[in-house]
This record gives sequence, C-alpha cells and structure tokens, in this order.
Amino acid sequence: MRIISVKEAADVVPNGATVAVSGGGYRVTPEALTEALSERFVQTGAPRNLTVVAIAMVERGRGGKGGAASGLNLLARKGMMSRVITSSFSRASSNELNMMISSNAAAAYNLPMGTLIQLLRATAAGRAGFATPVGIGTFVDPRQGGGKMNTAAHEDFCRITSLEGEEMIYYPRLPIDVALIKASAADERGNLFFDREAFDHGTIELAMAAFQSGGKVIAEVNRIVKVGEIHPRMGRIPARIVDAIVVQPDAWEDEQDPVLTGAERRVLTPPSGRNLPRDFIARLAVNRLPTEAMINLGAGLPMYEVPEQARSANRDDLYFTVEQGPMGGWPQVGGVSRNPELILDQNEVFQFYEGGGPDVSILSFGEVDAKGNINVSRFSGMMPGCGGFVNIVHGVRDLIFCGTLTTGSLNETLTPDGLVIAQEGRIRRFVKDVEQITFNAQMGLSSGKRVTIVTDRGIFAVTPQGLVLREIVPGVDVQRDIIDQIPFDITVASDVSTVSAALLMPAPQEVAQPDKTKRA
Repeated sequence: MRIISVKEAADVVPNGATVAVSGGGYRVTPEALTEALSERFVQTGAPRNLTVVAIAMVERGRGGKGGAASGLNLLARKGMMSRVITSSFSRASSNELNMMISSNAAAAYNLPMGTLIQLLRATAAGRAGFATPVGIGTFVDPRQGGGKMNTAAHEDFCRITSLEGEEMIYYPRLPIDVALIKASAADERGNLFFDREAFDHGTIELAMAAFQSGGKVIAEVNRIVKVGEIHPRMGRIPARIVDAIVVQPDAWEDEQDPVLTGAERRVLTPPSGRNLPRDFIARLAVNRLPTEAMINLGAGLPMYEVPEQARSANRDDLYFTVEQGPMGGWPQVGGVSRNPELILDQNEVFQFYEGGGPDVSILSFGEVDAKGNINVSRFSGMMPGCGGFVNIVHGVRDLIFCGTLTTGSLNETLTPDGLVIAQEGRIRRFVKDVEQITFNAQMGLSSGKRVTIVTDRGIFAVTPQGLVLREIVPGVDVQRDIIDQIPFDITVASDVSTVSAALLMPAPQEVAQPDKTKRA
C-alpha cells in the first residue's frame, strides 16, 4: 500500500486526461482530491483539457447552502475542463459546472445513470462498448440529440444499432486515465472498504474501468485498518487495482450516520404534521399503492415526502427502494434510507429496475406535454439532468409522476374542505411540447405500462389519446384551476370522481407508526 499526500495525488493527473470522480451529492466523494486538483490548476495552469466523468453530480450542497465551490464545481474552470459526462448536474443554475455548460465553455453529455455505470462495467471487462434499448425515443436517443446538453458537445457520443431486430443505443467503451474515488477505509494491504458509507454509488465500476484502461486509481479514505479488522463483505475494491491512498480522517457529520449505513437500527421520531401541497400530493400517491408493493422512489417529492406520508398512514407493508442502492427502510433526501434492510451496488440496482423489479415507481416531473411525455432533465432554465430516471421508466411497468400543476410564486393551502389557491403559479408545468423527452409516454403505453400523473388539483391517466382527468381535488374549479392552466386539450372522464376529503389533511399523529423496520 502506497500512502501519498493530496498534492502528490493531484500531480498524477496529466493534461488531456479522462478523470473519473466518485460520489453522488456529498457522499462517497473524494473532496480533498478534487480540491487539490483544482488548487494545482489555479497555481500552475495544469492539468488542462480534462474530460471529467462522474456517475452523478458531486457537490457538497446541504442545508440550503448550495454546492458552489465544491465537488465537480471545483473542476469547472475554463481551460481545465473541456468535457463532462455524467447523469446529473447541479440543481442550482448559478453553480460553476452549470454556468460552464450554459456558456459552452465545456462540452456536456447527459447519460442515464444506469447506462453510464453499465458502460463503465463493459469498459472494465475489456469490451468494445455497451448496447442497450434504454433511452430509445428520449433525448438520449442519437436521433433526438444523443444526450448532448450544449452546442459545444458537437461530437456524437453514441449511435443507433440493432440486435436481433431490436433497436439499441450503442456506446463505445469509455477509457479512464485517472479515477479519484472515496472509501471509508483501507486495510494495510490497500483493499478498500465501505463499512461506513450509505452506498458505494458505482465506485467499483470507476476503479475497474481505470485499471483495465491502464490508468491510475487514487483513493481517499478516512482511516487505515488492520487486515481482517472489517468484515470482508464490506470490501468492494481489491488492493491490486489501487495505485495510491490519501488519508483524510474527517467525515461530514451525517455522511457516515450508522442509521443510514445499516450499522445501527433505531426507532425513528414520528413524522411531522406538516401539510404543504407537496405533502398532499405524496399522500395521494401513497393512497394508490397496492398492499405489500415494492416501490421505487425518484428524487424530489417522491424521495422526501412519500416515505413520511406512508409512515403517517401506517403503511408498514410497503417496501421502498432508491436507485443509489438502499432496499427497505425509510428513504430520505440524498438517496439514503433510515434503517435499510440491505444495500445493493448500483449496477445490481439498475439491472433489477430495468428488468421491471419494483411494482411501482413514483417519480417527479418537470414538464408534461399533450402526449403525456415527461421531462425532468432540462426545463424552465434548470438543467438537473436525468439521473437514473430513464433506466427506471424503461423497466417499471406502473409509473406515477407527481408534482404541482403550476409553480413559481404559487400560493395554495389545504383546508378540511378543499384546496384554496390564493395565487396561481407563474410557470406552467403542463406544456404543449416538452423541452426534452425524458420519458416517451406513448412508447411506454405501447409496451404495456400504466402511467398516472398526480397533481395538487387532480389525477390524470395517460392514454393513447392523451391526458384524461380521472379525479378532482375538493375545492378545485375544473375550468379555472385545471383546464385554463393547460395549453392543450385534455379529456374529463365521464365518470370523473372527487378525491376523498379525508386525504386533504394528514393522519392524526397519535396513530402514526414511527418505524416499520424494528420488526427485522
């Protein structure tokens, strides 16, 4: 095992290299390494012309502080980064990476998270590339842009091919020159362990792709342990492929929370009695879930509000899973779960999702159009990227999309009698044509999917003929609050029903069950 300083690690990266950075958000993130690399460029002007690859956006934004000057934003310097390939970008359009992409200072490609992981796995295995039907008919289809996010991305990253008569998107192998990765610990041989992480987020794929490409693997760890001190099942990366290790003892306060990593199990505090429109939408979604269902939760409202409304409703029967790896438990912000029952590697998660494993997926939407197409990747001046959304909707057959009908200065409250809209949102989320197709609704329907859109004002079914309003929220005027806010024709079902008034308010807290996983 070779231990080096962060400065020595930064010096390993040559000009023109393809550099892979592990992590998602602020977890499993080699922050000391990205900081050192950024400082080297500021001081010396090198390394230059880097291609940066990341499974997802890496930035330390928490608590409303944003993620500027952290993670991938540290590498978003003119001359330093020339291309970025990832599944998601910053949610803040003012952060450095998104500003660089918007100004065309670097070429940007947005790949589905599961596809990127599988491409790296194929690269690690020495294969020529990776072909998948995931993304056909969406913005990652070469005929609809091929995942290009700006005009600087003029080179094609993928192409259409055919296998046994089925259309596929083919991605050539993605060699990695340097992988900057994070683990909890290294033993004295140099094996890497993730015993204090909530997930590994495809880190093994990055490391193995770099090794097979003849590149370098530099690992940032919080501690060094003796061989055998940590259970071998917690090990993910063998010493053979690790070139050097940087030790950084400090970890962020909840980064290695044992309730999130599975090291401890606790009875959770009861959910709050908050009743914002997003809580109500989550409650509507939970009310539609079948007994004993396995549920995938996407980012945003589904991951944050749905688990809490399920807890309030005593839905101990539901089994939640999120794309970062946790299975079971109660998900929360950041792709983690409190009291998870098991944690899979992301490659395994996406194989499971693309094979249709979960019974239902609950996802957010940014835009919806007349055909029922969904856009979550680029809209209203925001560029969050698709994350694992495209992989999830490819496989899961029952899809529920959640969001408010309008947004931006929207002011509405819930009362026992119904929804009261004091001020309409200035931004319509139902649009004639979405800016990007992240889910092709009509292709989904043709493959047998059931697609439902749950909003603060009503519940829509997506059909081959378009959107059909099936349920109306009490207090809503259909013409004024729904039809007039949608710039295309919808159908109001002849048997349209009214949402139960009992769902307008949260369940009494004295009957809420705080922790379903204490049974384990």
